[in-house]
Amino acid sequence: MTKETTHESDNPAGTIDGTRPRYQIIAQQIQKAIESSSLPVGTVLTEDPIARLFRSSRTPVRTALKDLNERGMLDRFDGRGFVVAGADNPGPLRISLTLEMLGLSEGSADDSALLTSERVARNFENDLIQTLPFGEFRISEQAAADHYQVSRTVIRDILARLNVRGIVSKDPRSHWVIGPLTATEVAHYYSIRAKLEPLALIDSAPQTDNSALQSMEERIASAVTSPTDISVERLDELEEDLHVRLLAKSENSHLLRMVHQSQLALVVNHVFATFVGTVPFQDSWSEHALILDFVKRGRYRMAAQALEEHLMMAEERTAKRLMAISVFPQPAAKPYLKRITR
Repeated sequence: MTKETTHESDNPAGTIDGTRPRYQIIAQQIQKAIESSSLPVGTVLTEDPIARLFRSSRTPVRTALKDLNERGMLDRFDGRGFVVAGADNPGPLRISLTLEMLGLSEGSADDSALLTSERVARNFENDLIQTLPFGEFRISEQAAADHYQVSRTVIRDILARLNVRGIVSKDPRSHWVIGPLTATEVAHYYSIRAKLEPLALIDSAPQTDNSALQSMEERIASAVTSPTDISVERLDELEEDLHVRLLAKSENSHLLRMVHQSQLALVVNHVFATFVGTVPFQDSWSEHALILDFVKRGRYRMAAQALEEHLMMAEERTAKRLMAISVFPQPAAKPYLKRITR
């Protein structure tokens, strides 16, 4: 069989692009090893040794080997696993694989595992939060591990962290569940935000860089003058300007953590905008602009008071949007989520 070269990486040798799916990283490193003859023709490759070297579960290794087989880099082995394909195949070579053969080092393998776990955690959390306005769901650890091509332990660790933050919980039978986000919970979250975010603003605003503040002002000024030209991504950026970046310089890490946890209800606005667009949000932009103007003039307590009033009005708007979402067509659930009907 002929070997087919595909998606060559620009990464320097020994480094790993952890933003790519895990199986692609593994397939890329094995392909490089074959092309450089680090893995000679006839070398037997099985899941377990490769998984150990990559600090990985077997699922992404299995997918990587199948991908390389379909592209002619590997042949199926009559015994177990695959062999490196080639014209002058001397027969199966059973050799002990090393990090060096796969272009890895201890550091790059550890970095790969860490970066992949961080990417999975980010995507998993985002996907879960997007379901909050649509009801209650049971989460399957194994199905999630298969979906993200990581070990079940990685998924369990992520769920444990989300549990501490109140995003997921366990039912009486110890199944992981998420949702629903109710109007009462939205009101509770906003009541917390209305108290905590002004405190963080008073701490942070005096430390905020002038150039950063100017960029925020330019973005909100554009939104005020052209409210119909705002994408969902720009909506998210404007929200982050006021509720994340402007507060980020506070030295009270406990306060910022509680602020972050109370902002869960922002998902309602994101989902609502995805369905109907961002024009209904235009009333908010003048409120954002007023707060930023107070900050620019050094009137930090006035800015904090304006932020509190903004959040109180935002709670009413968000509650109405949550009610509207209940009649929207529900998106397809991820394969690791099962809707709970009561």
